[in-house]
Amino acid sequence: MTTLKEAIEKGKLAQFIKEHKRGPKGDADAFDATLEKMAGKSKPVPKTSSPDGDAG
Repeated sequence: MTTLKEAIEKGKLAQFIKEHKRGPKGDADAFDATLEKMAGKSKPVPKTSSPDGDAG
């Protein structure tokens, strides 16, 4: 596989693009994680004990 630098130097940029169009477009897991952080999605809050310490 040719690197971008090699493709530019050899004048084969169109071929490089054609080879790389078929590949996945980025990292879906990283995108989802970033999107969740940006959206402010919070984690579930654990239940607290009653104010007087009585369990029931």
